[in-house]
Amino acid sequence: MTPLDAPTTLPPLRRIGPGVAGLFSFAIFLTLPLLPFAGIFLALLAPLPLLHYASGGRPSVLAWGWVLVALLGAALLHPVPWLLAVACGYLLVAALPAFSVELRIRAGWSTGRWAAVVAGVALVGVSGFIVGMVGPTDPVGSLLALLAEGAREAEELTRAFRPAGSGSEDAWTWALHSVAYLTPALVALYVTAAAFWVRPRLPLLGLGVTGENFDEYRSEEWLPVGFVAGGLGWALAGGVAKWLASNLFAVVLGLYFIDGLAIIHYYLGRRLGGNRWVRLGVALFALQLPVALVLSAVGLTDNFFALRRGRATDGGEQV
Repeated sequence: MTPLDAPTTLPPLRRIGPGVAGLFSFAIFLTLPLLPFAGIFLALLAPLPLLHYASGGRPSVLAWGWVLVALLGAALLHPVPWLLAVACGYLLVAALPAFSVELRIRAGWSTGRWAAVVAGVALVGVSGFIVGMVGPTDPVGSLLALLAEGAREAEELTRAFRPAGSGSEDAWTWALHSVAYLTPALVALYVTAAAFWVRPRLPLLGLGVTGENFDEYRSEEWLPVGFVAGGLGWALAGGVAKWLASNLFAVVLGLYFIDGLAIIHYYLGRRLGGNRWVRLGVALFALQLPVALVLSAVGLTDNFFALRRGRATDGGEQV
Protein backbone atom coordinates (compact mmCIF):
# COMPACT_ATOMS: atom_id res chain seq x y z
CA MET A 1 0.00 0.00 0.00
CA THR A 2 1.27 3.41 -0.90
CA PRO A 3 1.64 5.75 2.09
CA LEU A 4 -1.00 8.42 2.35
CA ASP A 5 1.56 11.17 2.46
CA ALA A 6 3.82 9.83 -0.28
CA PRO A 7 5.69 12.67 -1.97
CA THR A 8 5.21 13.31 -5.64
CA THR A 9 7.92 14.05 -8.19
CA LEU A 10 5.58 16.13 -10.34
CA PRO A 11 6.40 19.82 -10.65
CA PRO A 12 4.40 21.86 -8.13
CA LEU A 13 1.45 23.86 -9.35
CA ARG A 14 1.22 27.56 -8.72
CA ARG A 15 -0.11 28.29 -5.26
CA ILE A 16 -3.42 30.11 -4.95
CA GLY A 17 -5.04 31.86 -2.01
CA PRO A 18 -8.27 30.90 -0.25
CA GLY A 19 -10.25 33.60 -2.04
CA VAL A 20 -9.23 32.44 -5.52
CA ALA A 21 -9.64 28.75 -4.63
CA GLY A 22 -13.12 29.28 -3.22
CA LEU A 23 -14.18 31.48 -6.14
CA PHE A 24 -12.94 29.01 -8.75
CA SER A 25 -14.58 26.12 -6.91
CA PHE A 26 -17.92 27.91 -6.67
CA ALA A 27 -17.83 28.98 -10.33
CA ILE A 28 -17.23 25.38 -11.40
CA PHE A 29 -20.03 24.14 -9.15
CA LEU A 30 -22.47 26.61 -10.73
CA THR A 31 -22.22 24.67 -13.98
CA LEU A 32 -24.34 21.97 -12.32
CA PRO A 33 -27.55 24.06 -12.06
CA LEU A 34 -26.81 26.28 -15.07
CA LEU A 35 -25.78 23.60 -17.59
CA PRO A 36 -28.24 20.72 -17.10
CA PHE A 37 -26.24 18.04 -18.96
CA ALA A 38 -22.64 19.17 -19.26
CA GLY A 39 -22.76 20.51 -15.70
CA ILE A 40 -23.15 17.00 -14.32
CA PHE A 41 -19.60 16.27 -15.47
CA LEU A 42 -18.07 19.72 -15.11
CA ALA A 43 -19.17 20.01 -11.46
CA LEU A 44 -16.93 17.05 -10.63
CA LEU A 45 -14.03 19.50 -10.98
CA ALA A 46 -15.30 21.71 -8.15
CA PRO A 47 -13.24 20.08 -5.34
CA LEU A 48 -9.95 20.43 -7.24
CA PRO A 49 -9.19 24.11 -6.40
CA LEU A 50 -9.95 23.38 -2.75
CA LEU A 51 -7.66 20.35 -2.70
CA HIS A 52 -4.92 22.29 -4.46
CA TYR A 53 -5.16 24.94 -1.76
CA ALA A 54 -5.09 22.25 0.95
CA SER A 55 -1.96 20.69 -0.56
CA GLY A 56 0.00 23.64 0.82
CA GLY A 57 -0.71 22.48 4.37
CA ARG A 58 -3.63 24.84 4.95
CA PRO A 59 -7.15 23.59 5.75
CA SER A 60 -9.54 23.73 2.83
CA VAL A 61 -12.23 25.22 5.07
CA LEU A 62 -10.52 28.56 4.62
CA ALA A 63 -11.29 28.33 0.91
CA TRP A 64 -14.84 26.97 0.93
CA GLY A 65 -15.92 28.35 4.29
CA TRP A 66 -16.21 31.96 3.15
CA VAL A 67 -18.26 30.90 0.12
CA LEU A 68 -20.68 29.02 2.35
CA VAL A 69 -20.94 31.95 4.78
CA ALA A 70 -21.62 34.33 1.88
CA LEU A 71 -24.36 32.07 0.52
CA LEU A 72 -26.00 31.69 3.92
CA GLY A 73 -25.79 35.43 4.49
CA ALA A 74 -27.44 36.06 1.13
CA ALA A 75 -30.14 33.53 2.07
CA LEU A 76 -30.81 35.43 5.31
CA LEU A 77 -31.12 38.74 3.46
CA HIS A 78 -33.20 37.25 0.66
CA PRO A 79 -34.98 34.17 2.06
CA VAL A 80 -35.57 32.26 -1.17
CA PRO A 81 -35.31 28.45 -1.25
CA TRP A 82 -32.96 28.31 -4.24
CA LEU A 83 -30.20 30.13 -2.35
CA LEU A 84 -30.30 27.52 0.39
CA ALA A 85 -30.32 24.79 -2.23
CA VAL A 86 -27.21 26.28 -3.86
CA ALA A 87 -25.48 26.47 -0.47
CA CYS A 88 -26.36 22.86 0.34
CA GLY A 89 -25.27 21.69 -3.11
CA TYR A 90 -21.93 23.49 -2.93
CA LEU A 91 -21.28 22.08 0.53
CA LEU A 92 -21.94 18.52 -0.66
CA VAL A 93 -20.46 18.51 -4.17
CA ALA A 94 -17.38 20.71 -3.65
CA ALA A 95 -16.57 21.04 0.05
CA LEU A 96 -17.37 17.52 1.28
CA PRO A 97 -15.06 15.61 -1.12
CA ALA A 98 -12.20 18.02 -0.41
CA PHE A 99 -12.70 17.96 3.36
CA SER A 100 -13.06 14.16 3.36
CA VAL A 101 -9.67 13.79 1.64
CA GLU A 102 -8.07 15.84 4.41
CA LEU A 103 -9.74 13.71 7.08
CA ARG A 104 -8.70 10.54 5.34
CA ILE A 105 -5.06 11.57 5.17
CA ARG A 106 -5.07 12.36 8.89
CA ALA A 107 -7.02 9.27 10.01
CA GLY A 108 -5.53 6.78 7.53
CA TRP A 109 -8.91 5.43 6.44
CA SER A 110 -9.17 2.70 3.85
CA THR A 111 -10.88 3.61 0.60
CA GLY A 112 -13.97 1.64 1.61
CA ARG A 113 -14.37 3.51 4.88
CA TRP A 114 -13.72 6.84 3.17
CA ALA A 115 -16.39 6.12 0.54
CA ALA A 116 -18.89 5.05 3.22
CA VAL A 117 -18.27 8.24 5.22
CA VAL A 118 -18.68 10.47 2.17
CA ALA A 119 -21.86 8.72 1.06
CA GLY A 120 -23.31 8.66 4.58
CA VAL A 121 -22.65 12.33 5.28
CA ALA A 122 -24.08 13.30 1.89
CA LEU A 123 -27.18 11.18 2.48
CA VAL A 124 -27.81 12.68 5.91
CA GLY A 125 -27.16 16.19 4.62
CA VAL A 126 -29.48 16.10 1.63
CA SER A 127 -32.21 14.21 3.53
CA GLY A 128 -32.09 16.73 6.36
CA PHE A 129 -32.18 19.61 3.90
CA ILE A 130 -35.24 18.21 2.11
CA VAL A 131 -37.13 17.48 5.33
CA GLY A 132 -36.23 20.91 6.71
CA MET A 133 -37.40 22.68 3.57
CA VAL A 134 -40.74 20.93 3.07
CA GLY A 135 -41.59 20.76 6.80
CA PRO A 136 -44.38 18.42 7.84
CA THR A 137 -45.55 17.79 4.27
CA ASP A 138 -44.72 14.63 2.34
CA PRO A 139 -41.12 15.02 1.04
CA VAL A 140 -41.71 12.71 -1.93
CA GLY A 141 -44.79 14.65 -3.03
CA SER A 142 -42.95 17.97 -2.75
CA LEU A 143 -39.96 16.65 -4.72
CA LEU A 144 -42.29 15.20 -7.34
CA ALA A 145 -43.98 18.58 -7.78
CA LEU A 146 -40.61 20.29 -8.26
CA LEU A 147 -39.36 17.68 -10.71
CA ALA A 148 -42.60 17.71 -12.66
CA GLU A 149 -42.35 21.47 -13.08
CA GLY A 150 -38.77 21.27 -14.29
CA ALA A 151 -39.34 18.24 -16.53
CA ARG A 152 -42.45 19.55 -18.27
CA GLU A 153 -40.52 20.91 -21.24
CA ALA A 154 -38.51 17.72 -21.56
CA GLU A 155 -41.71 15.67 -21.43
CA GLU A 156 -43.25 17.74 -24.23
CA LEU A 157 -40.11 17.23 -26.31
CA THR A 158 -40.08 13.46 -25.84
CA ARG A 159 -43.81 13.26 -26.57
CA ALA A 160 -43.17 14.79 -29.98
CA PHE A 161 -40.81 11.94 -30.91
CA ARG A 162 -42.72 8.95 -29.56
CA PRO A 163 -45.71 7.25 -31.22
CA ALA A 164 -49.15 7.66 -29.71
CA GLY A 165 -50.24 4.85 -27.44
CA SER A 166 -46.72 3.50 -27.06
CA GLY A 167 -46.94 3.35 -23.28
CA SER A 168 -44.12 5.84 -22.86
CA GLU A 169 -46.38 8.06 -20.77
CA ASP A 170 -46.47 5.45 -18.01
CA ALA A 171 -42.71 4.94 -18.26
CA TRP A 172 -42.14 8.70 -17.95
CA THR A 173 -44.39 8.90 -14.88
CA TRP A 174 -42.69 5.91 -13.29
CA ALA A 175 -39.23 7.39 -13.92
CA LEU A 176 -40.28 10.73 -12.45
CA HIS A 177 -41.65 9.07 -9.32
CA SER A 178 -38.52 6.95 -8.95
CA VAL A 179 -36.20 9.93 -9.21
CA ALA A 180 -38.30 11.91 -6.71
CA TYR A 181 -38.35 9.01 -4.26
CA LEU A 182 -34.62 8.28 -4.52
CA THR A 183 -33.36 11.87 -4.74
CA PRO A 184 -31.30 11.66 -1.50
CA ALA A 185 -29.65 8.42 -2.62
CA LEU A 186 -28.92 9.76 -6.11
CA VAL A 187 -27.33 12.91 -4.68
CA ALA A 188 -25.28 10.90 -2.17
CA LEU A 189 -24.00 8.56 -4.89
CA TYR A 190 -23.18 11.53 -7.13
CA VAL A 191 -21.12 13.08 -4.33
CA THR A 192 -19.37 9.74 -3.84
CA ALA A 193 -18.63 9.64 -7.57
CA ALA A 194 -17.12 13.13 -7.30
CA ALA A 195 -14.88 11.93 -4.48
CA PHE A 196 -13.75 8.91 -6.49
CA TRP A 197 -13.12 11.10 -9.52
CA VAL A 198 -10.65 13.31 -7.66
CA ARG A 199 -8.93 10.37 -5.94
CA PRO A 200 -6.48 9.39 -8.73
CA ARG A 201 -5.78 13.08 -9.45
CA LEU A 202 -4.47 13.87 -6.00
CA PRO A 203 -0.78 13.44 -7.02
CA LEU A 204 -1.22 16.22 -9.58
CA LEU A 205 -2.26 18.49 -6.71
CA GLY A 206 0.70 17.60 -4.53
CA LEU A 207 -1.21 15.38 -2.11
CA GLY A 208 0.41 12.08 -3.06
CA VAL A 209 -1.31 8.80 -3.87
CA THR A 210 -3.90 7.88 -1.28
CA GLY A 211 -4.80 4.37 -0.28
CA GLU A 212 -4.81 1.03 -2.07
CA ASN A 213 -5.23 0.34 -5.76
CA PHE A 214 -8.77 0.15 -7.07
CA ASP A 215 -8.64 -3.62 -7.64
CA GLU A 216 -7.94 -4.02 -3.91
CA TYR A 217 -10.95 -1.92 -2.89
CA ARG A 218 -13.13 -3.48 -0.20
CA SER A 219 -16.31 -2.10 1.29
CA GLU A 220 -16.43 -0.79 4.84
CA GLU A 221 -16.74 -3.74 7.23
CA TRP A 222 -19.69 -2.13 9.04
CA LEU A 223 -21.64 -1.58 5.82
CA PRO A 224 -23.79 -4.72 6.33
CA VAL A 225 -25.38 -2.91 9.30
CA GLY A 226 -26.65 -0.24 6.92
CA PHE A 227 -27.76 -2.95 4.50
CA VAL A 228 -29.86 -4.68 7.15
CA ALA A 229 -31.26 -1.43 8.61
CA GLY A 230 -32.14 -0.05 5.20
CA GLY A 231 -33.65 -3.30 3.99
CA LEU A 232 -35.78 -3.84 7.08
CA GLY A 233 -36.94 -0.21 7.09
CA TRP A 234 -37.85 -0.40 3.42
CA ALA A 235 -39.85 -3.60 3.99
CA LEU A 236 -41.50 -2.83 7.35
CA ALA A 237 -41.60 0.92 7.99
CA GLY A 238 -43.98 3.48 6.56
CA GLY A 239 -44.11 7.16 5.70
CA VAL A 240 -40.96 9.24 6.03
CA ALA A 241 -39.13 6.42 7.85
CA LYS A 242 -39.68 4.11 4.88
CA TRP A 243 -38.44 6.82 2.53
CA LEU A 244 -35.25 7.35 4.56
CA ALA A 245 -34.62 3.62 4.90
CA SER A 246 -35.15 3.04 1.18
CA ASN A 247 -32.60 5.70 0.30
CA LEU A 248 -30.13 4.24 2.80
CA PHE A 249 -30.64 0.83 1.21
CA ALA A 250 -30.01 2.29 -2.27
CA VAL A 251 -26.80 4.01 -1.14
CA VAL A 252 -25.48 0.80 0.44
CA LEU A 253 -26.22 -1.09 -2.78
CA GLY A 254 -24.32 1.60 -4.67
CA LEU A 255 -21.28 1.17 -2.43
CA TYR A 256 -21.40 -2.60 -2.91
CA PHE A 257 -21.62 -1.97 -6.66
CA ILE A 258 -18.21 -0.27 -6.43
CA ASP A 259 -16.89 -3.36 -4.66
CA GLY A 260 -18.24 -5.52 -7.48
CA LEU A 261 -16.51 -3.33 -10.07
CA ALA A 262 -13.25 -3.70 -8.14
CA ILE A 263 -13.59 -7.50 -8.30
CA ILE A 264 -14.11 -7.33 -12.08
CA HIS A 265 -11.01 -5.17 -12.39
CA TYR A 266 -9.08 -7.63 -10.24
CA TYR A 267 -9.69 -10.55 -12.60
CA LEU A 268 -9.80 -8.65 -15.91
CA GLY A 269 -7.17 -6.07 -15.07
CA ARG A 270 -4.95 -6.66 -18.09
CA ARG A 271 -7.81 -6.25 -20.53
CA LEU A 272 -9.30 -3.28 -18.70
CA GLY A 273 -5.97 -1.51 -18.24
CA GLY A 274 -4.93 -1.95 -21.85
CA ASN A 275 -7.84 -0.19 -23.54
CA ARG A 276 -9.86 2.71 -22.16
CA TRP A 277 -12.72 1.93 -24.53
CA VAL A 278 -12.96 -1.55 -23.07
CA ARG A 279 -13.15 -0.02 -19.60
CA LEU A 280 -15.86 2.38 -20.75
CA GLY A 281 -17.83 -0.44 -22.35
CA VAL A 282 -17.63 -2.57 -19.21
CA ALA A 283 -18.73 0.39 -17.07
CA LEU A 284 -21.72 1.14 -19.30
CA PHE A 285 -22.68 -2.52 -19.32
CA ALA A 286 -22.34 -2.72 -15.54
CA LEU A 287 -24.68 0.25 -15.07
CA GLN A 288 -27.60 -1.67 -16.59
CA LEU A 289 -30.04 -2.36 -13.77
CA PRO A 290 -29.95 -6.21 -13.69
CA VAL A 291 -26.15 -6.26 -14.02
CA ALA A 292 -25.75 -3.53 -11.39
CA LEU A 293 -27.81 -5.54 -8.91
CA VAL A 294 -25.70 -8.62 -9.60
CA LEU A 295 -22.51 -6.63 -8.99
CA SER A 296 -23.97 -5.26 -5.76
CA ALA A 297 -24.69 -8.83 -4.64
CA VAL A 298 -21.12 -9.81 -5.52
CA GLY A 299 -19.79 -6.87 -3.50
CA LEU A 300 -21.96 -7.86 -0.54
CA THR A 301 -20.70 -11.43 -0.74
CA ASP A 302 -17.12 -10.18 -0.79
CA ASN A 303 -17.78 -8.62 2.61
CA PHE A 304 -18.09 -12.12 4.11
CA PHE A 305 -16.16 -14.39 1.73
CA ALA A 306 -12.92 -13.40 0.00
CA LEU A 307 -13.62 -13.48 -3.72
CA ARG A 308 -10.20 -12.22 -4.81
CA ARG A 309 -7.57 -14.91 -4.77
CA GLY A 310 -4.28 -15.16 -6.57
CA ARG A 311 -2.93 -12.32 -8.64
CA ALA A 312 -4.65 -11.92 -11.99
CA THR A 313 -4.36 -8.17 -12.32
CA ASP A 314 -2.10 -5.81 -14.22
CA GLY A 315 -0.62 -4.37 -11.07
CA GLY A 316 -3.75 -2.54 -9.97
CA GLU A 317 -4.01 0.31 -12.44
CA GLN A 318 -6.51 2.78 -11.07
CA VAL A 319 -9.76 3.40 -12.95
